Amino acid sequence: MPTQRLKIKGMTCAACVRRVEKVLQHASGVQQAIVNLATETAEIETAQPVEISTLIDAVRKAGYDAEPITSESPASDETTQSLLRRLWISLALTIPIVTMSMFLPHPLPYQGWILLALTAPVQFGVALPLYRSAWAALRHGAANMEVLVLLGTLSAFFYSLALTLQGHTHHMYYETSAVIITLVLLGRTLEARARGQAKRALESLWHLLPHETLRWNGTTYEPVPLRQVRAGDRLLVRTGDRIPVDGVVLEGRGWVDESPLTGESLPQERTVGDRVLSGALLTDGMIQIQAQAVGAATMLAQIAHAVAHAQAQKASIQRLADQIAAVFVPIVVGIALLTLGGWYLATRDFAAALVPAVSVLVIACPCALGLAVPIAMMTGATRAARAGVLIRGFEALERVRRIDTLVLDKTGTLTLGKPRLVRIHTEGIPEEEALRLAAGLEQAVRHPLAEAILHAAQERGIEPTPMNTVEVVAGGGVRGKEGNRSLIIGSPRFLQEHGIESDKASNAPVLLAVDGRIVARFEFTDAPLPKVAATLEALHEAGLHLVLCSGDRAEAVQAFAQRVGIKEWRAAQSPTDKAALVRQLQAEGRRVAFVGDGVNDAPALAQADLGIAVATGTQLAAENADLILLNTDLRTLLSALQVAQAIYRVVQQNLFFAFVYNTLGIPLAALGYLNPIIAALAMSLSSVSVVGNALRLLRAPTPRLL
Repeated sequence: MPTQRLKIKGMTCAACVRRVEKVLQHASGVQQAIVNLATETAEIETAQPVEISTLIDAVRKAGYDAEPITSESPASDETTQSLLRRLWISLALTIPIVTMSMFLPHPLPYQGWILLALTAPVQFGVALPLYRSAWAALRHGAANMEVLVLLGTLSAFFYSLALTLQGHTHHMYYETSAVIITLVLLGRTLEARARGQAKRALESLWHLLPHETLRWNGTTYEPVPLRQVRAGDRLLVRTGDRIPVDGVVLEGRGWVDESPLTGESLPQERTVGDRVLSGALLTDGMIQIQAQAVGAATMLAQIAHAVAHAQAQKASIQRLADQIAAVFVPIVVGIALLTLGGWYLATRDFAAALVPAVSVLVIACPCALGLAVPIAMMTGATRAARAGVLIRGFEALERVRRIDTLVLDKTGTLTLGKPRLVRIHTEGIPEEEALRLAAGLEQAVRHPLAEAILHAAQERGIEPTPMNTVEVVAGGGVRGKEGNRSLIIGSPRFLQEHGIESDKASNAPVLLAVDGRIVARFEFTDAPLPKVAATLEALHEAGLHLVLCSGDRAEAVQAFAQRVGIKEWRAAQSPTDKAALVRQLQAEGRRVAFVGDGVNDAPALAQADLGIAVATGTQLAAENADLILLNTDLRTLLSALQVAQAIYRVVQQNLFFAFVYNTLGIPLAALGYLNPIIAALAMSLSSVSVVGNALRLLRAPTPRLL
């Protein structure tokens, strides 16, 4: 099914996402449209070819702008910088407005006109984008947060303007208008920064690729930009290079670190005929490869697509505020109009009728609603940081309390992420002698498995055997002479190429041979983090179903699962397999949290109901997680779940406080029992209640670790 992607400009909330999706889905030939607020993109699936201009016109008619996405480009901070400039201007004007309105013992000469001069740029300059968004919503029969904001601020502004024109110096509400707009800008700025980080996180995936590579031109290898590489090209990859495309090895041998892509904890040997993946690191050796998949067809690109697609499916707690506003705004306007009409019919005095009508609009001002979630998140994030947890986005708070299943990646999440020598099987020589000889050969190599052997020798106080000669075969192993003995160490394949075979040794990644006979096999593992078993037991006792998921071999995963007490496990899982496992569990009715740390975990983190990344992980994994553990102590996960649940409760309470004053105050204002001053005070009290409730989070005790 054909797919097209658009860059969408001008979206500010979930209501905008729904409107853009709606107009795109109604376009001729469109089967499905998924709009992602975080990346400001739209992915459109069509049943037949559709002109990109048709889709762009549909978006523009909805009040937004769009342009085709032709290539990956760095995230732009233009929107965030614009919001910051407007925020600073608004703050610079609002501070003197508030000072003059609330803290001066006596009015200044011409104070009303001074306040008017200071407030007008905020109301009609700084807030100009709010008018555009509100107008776009109203044109399509909807009401978003901007409509609610402008109703409150404009009513306060024009009421104050009327008093200023009449020469009054008291009971003006210019500060109400300025403060609300400033707070809204603060929220918009924080949201824009969060969206920018999410976009940069996705684009950071492409940093695994080199900007150029060496391509065979018929006589030699010459550097060319990566975008010029095509399937079938012959490329050269040297030690320390990132593999530029998915391909197959034509010549050479090397050790490849694919852990960011596959989750395999140990570097893998690759030789002629083996497949290699773009983004993997050639840690040792030199290989010539033939490109098989380039650009969007590579594994790396598929991971990025899976992340973006899964992100687009996520809901936000902010939709609740927009949904309420969509109903709340027409009701408030209707009540205000009825109030104005009723009082005018009763008094035949328009000024007397205007006061209760304005009171209705002022008490309905969305200041507390705008503060309800951000203030809880800011205080909650501070509180969570004390417990070693970073909470990203409102979505986590909505989902964390429903989680019943925890899928955990192994490498780097439950383990230290470094290979460790755990067992030496010897034939005919003492174990100490085998380790001494192996360390003597491996001193010449910078390789994770070689370093594990050297570290094991150092721990046991074993001095490496001095060698007469040492020859390092790039990407294969090491040959050497010790006295009259010929020694060789490397992978089973490397030894087989030297005429040395042993079927029973084939499962060991490193073998040592002396004079053509295998004398030792070295087995490695990735050590678990401290107190992992106890932490997992506590999570299980808390009612969570645990599943271990890894890209490692089945034998390694099974042994690790038994060691830490997890009954259900999956091995040899690719990035798409992990995401598919999450979907499978979700299809069974489970609410799934995924804990991971690598690029290979990113699709699963995005697909899960709750994504949790550990601090040692890559930027992509962290940026696509809802919760980030700021240390390698997995016990922090227990604190993360408790703290997130506490914050969500406060958010719910704040949303209640944000409306309770409106629901109680609007009838009183409509009946004339509240003048605009009392209405503004009630509005302020709702904000105080919201802030005070959120501050309770800072005083809450830190959850106790095991």
